[in-house]
Amino acid sequence: MWWDSQNLNQTRKSKSGEKLYFRVWHDVFTLQRTLSVTRIFFWNEKRTQQGVVLLGPDANQHVRDIHALIEKLVADPQLRAKHERALRFPIERHYADYGAFPEEKEILERQT
Repeated sequence: MWWDSQNLNQTRKSKSGEKLYFRVWHDVFTLQRTLSVTRIFFWNEKRTQQGVVLLGPDANQHVRDIHALIEKLVADPQLRAKHERALRFPIERHYADYGAFPEEKEILERQT
């Protein structure tokens, strides 16, 4: 489900003045155990830089940690480059379900 509260989707500006947009998705499901997963999508105004940070079931996903990670993405172009990936827009249509990325499919296979 899309996380529409707690200012996670707020537009932010980098030090260079570039606007960065964020959209956060998270889900909780049960296979052999309960798993919580999160994705932090980001892109700039011209969509020349875009990507997603995938937080698997073993990552800390508290809202304050997600805010901190978003602030790090805003401040650090190298971190954004590390998570750069071509995205399909509108994001809500293409990434609504878990397993949209190969890394997620691997997690699902390990858990079943």
